[in-house]
Amino acid sequence: MKRKTLTRNLKEMMERIRHAFLPVKIFRVYVHGGYIRGDDLPGDLDIVILAKVKDEWNQWHEAFRSLGKCHDVIWKYYEKGISLEDVMRGPLAQEIEKRGIPIGWVTTMSWSELWGHTTLYILYMLFWDKVTRRILTKGMKGLHIQLETLDGMFTPVSGRLHLYHDIPVFLIWSNESPESYKFEPDTDELEAYLKLEHDKLQTETADARFRVAVGKLLIEKSLLVVPNERLGDVALRVIWNTPKYEASEEMLRESLRKFGIPEDKVYAIKQRGTKTWYKLARTEEEEIELKNRVKSLDETNKAESTIQKLLRKVVSKNEATKVDCWVLDLKKGEVIIQVTKPATMDQDCFRTIWERRGFKIEDVFGRVYGRKETFLPLDSNIGILTEEINRCMRG
Repeated sequence: MKRKTLTRNLKEMMERIRHAFLPVKIFRVYVHGGYIRGDDLPGDLDIVILAKVKDEWNQWHEAFRSLGKCHDVIWKYYEKGISLEDVMRGPLAQEIEKRGIPIGWVTTMSWSELWGHTTLYILYMLFWDKVTRRILTKGMKGLHIQLETLDGMFTPVSGRLHLYHDIPVFLIWSNESPESYKFEPDTDELEAYLKLEHDKLQTETADARFRVAVGKLLIEKSLLVVPNERLGDVALRVIWNTPKYEASEEMLRESLRKFGIPEDKVYAIKQRGTKTWYKLARTEEEEIELKNRVKSLDETNKAESTIQKLLRKVVSKNEATKVDCWVLDLKKGEVIIQVTKPATMDQDCFRTIWERRGFKIEDVFGRVYGRKETFLPLDSNIGILTEEINRCMRG
C-alpha cells in the first residue's frame, strides 16, 4: 500500500483511540517493520498497542453471554438474510442496551462467527482484543494491530512479543503526551532502529515470534540475512505457525529449499471442517509418525465425506436442518451422527421423531440437536453401507 494511505489510516486510528469507547485503556502505541524503515510501499503497517483490559469487562462479557437466551429471535432474522448489524441495532437493541453492552461492540461480529456447526457461538465470541482491533480499524486497510498487556510485554513468555528486549520498535504515542504524535523517526533514530533490527536477527535470544516474521520475510523477499546455524530453527517456526490460508504448500517447500532442508519433509495435516496446517519432520521418527497421521486423516476424511453424502439422501430438511458425522474409530467403524432441529419444527415433535430412532436429544443454549453413536461397515461396498445408514437413521 502507499505510504501516505497508511499514514492517513494511522492518524484516523489514533483519533479513535482518543475518542472511541473501548474495552481497554491504551497506554502506548508502537510501530515496527517496513513503515518505520522508510519503505515507500510497505505491505502493511505493523502496530503494537500496550493496553489494560478495563475492570468492567467481565460484567460486559457476562451480559453478552446472556444474549444466548435470545437465540430463537436471532436465528429468525438470520434465516431472513438480515445483516447482523441491523439485527443488533434494531430488534435486539433494547435487549443489548438493557444489559449495558455498547452496541458498537456487538456489531463488530459477523454471522459466520456467531454460528458454529451445531451450536450458537454467542457465548464465546465477544473478546476484548477482537472488539478493540475491529473498532480501531473499521473501514481501513493495511493496519495490522497486535494488542499486548503489561504482563504480556514484560514477562518472558515463550512465543510472545517482548518490546524492549527482542524486537526494534518505534514509539509514536503515549497517554503521557496525548496530544503528541510522531510518525516518522529522524535520521539518527532510523539508523539506530535498522542496526537494532539487524543485530537482533543474529542473537541467540531473538524472540520466537520475531524469527517467524523473519522466516516469512525470507519466503517473500529471499533476503537470506539469518546466520546459517539458525536457519533450521527459523524454518521450523515458519512451518509450525503457518496455516494453509497464509501460505501455499509450494511456497513453504520453496522456503525449505532455501534453508537447505529437503522439501519432502513437509506434511499437510488436513482434517474435515478445520484449517490445513503444515508440520515439518526433523527426525526419522517424526517422519514415520507424520506419514501415519496423514494417511489416517486422509482415510478418515474420505469416510466422513462418504457418510455425509449418504446421510443427505436419507434425511430430509424437514426432519433435520443439518446432519453431521464424525468417525471415532476407522477400523471398528465407530461413528457419531448428529442431527439439528429445523427452526420451523416444534421441539417436542423433533424429540419424538429422533428419540424413536435411537438418538439422544440435547438442548445447548437454545439449539436442539440429536446425537447417536453407532457402528457402520466402513470397509464394505457402497451398497451395503447405504443400507446400514438407512437402517440406522430410520431406527
